[in-house]
Amino acid sequence: MFLQKKLLLAINPKNDVIIKARWGLNFLGVEIFPSGRRLNKRNWHRAQTRLNQTNISSYSGLIAQHSKRKRIKEFRWIVLEKIGEIE
Repeated sequence: MFLQKKLLLAINPKNDVIIKARWGLNFLGVEIFPSGRRLNKRNWHRAQTRLNQTNISSYSGLIAQHSKRKRIKEFRWIVLEKIGEIE
């Protein structure tokens, strides 16, 4: 009522869903959980396929921000493989 009458806003019924926090919430390509967050599979694979010499630092920052140690190490190996292909 407050949103509709005072602020003159409407909530999209598609987005008005209540879920358990442990199921996670997808927001801007990141799955957010009470214990942390991770990059979703689509963006993880996108980072791997689009990786080149000019955007290594951007994707490294993205992976480091939203991933655990194991995934960061895996990405570093992928970077080394890509650098070897380029040279």
